[in-house]
Amino acid sequence: RVSIDAKPLPGLNDASGLTYHAPSNTLFAVLNQEPLIVQLSLKGAIMRKIRVEGVSDMEDITHVRDLIFVLVDESDNRLFMVDLSQAGGKMDTGAARKITLGFDKNGNKNFEGISWDRVNNRLIVAKEKDPKRLLEVRGFADTEPCNPIEIRDLGESYPLIAALRDLAAVSFHEPTGHLLVLSEESKLIKEFNKTGKHISSLLLWRGFHGIQHSVPQPEGLAIGPDNSLYVISEPNLFYVFSPSGAAEKVKSKTQKMI
Repeated sequence: RVSIDAKPLPGLNDASGLTYHAPSNTLFAVLNQEPLIVQLSLKGAIMRKIRVEGVSDMEDITHVRDLIFVLVDESDNRLFMVDLSQAGGKMDTGAARKITLGFDKNGNKNFEGISWDRVNNRLIVAKEKDPKRLLEVRGFADTEPCNPIEIRDLGESYPLIAALRDLAAVSFHEPTGHLLVLSEESKLIKEFNKTGKHISSLLLWRGFHGIQHSVPQPEGLAIGPDNSLYVISEPNLFYVFSPSGAAEKVKSKTQKMI
């Protein structure tokens, strides 16, 4: 059930992607108009802002290790690997490791979601729509850039993504190997198991899970250490969905996240 419902994030414009950072037990978000990475507490308090130079439309962020993250720039389908340990209040991506994903470039409907799968040492990247795609990218985020980069389409493994209107964000859950996929237009989070089978959903509509109003433009998704789900909406609202007692009982029997 929702435990933080539509908390405003003051001073932020067009909040988009979100990731959990285990070393600091905080969240990192990106804005897709003003080029900022923002560190948030698990309660949605703004802790730090980092201005990013060399990007134009950041849509998502994922934590890889230490203070190393990968960013998605939707405008040209590029991934950037950045180290925030020396960033201070700003950073330049000019020297960052980067790759362009040359798939179906389509205006403002390009790659929008990303998640690091530490278990399988890969990035999972989602293209918004026209067509929707889930890609596996190996080699790009390795510690040493010596391995060849391999890209594979995961669409056949997750056939039910076709039922979603778009793909806004993805988040991989290491303990179960499950993948959570957020659709902004459907206002829905779907959970898939290791074999790609759809096993549960969380509706972001008014009246479900204690939500007072439907979540407007949900764009970012992260999973916390206690299986809480963190959602950020582009009008700069922050949500937390915490496991209830009933949900915990179900999860212990079925290994579902939601």
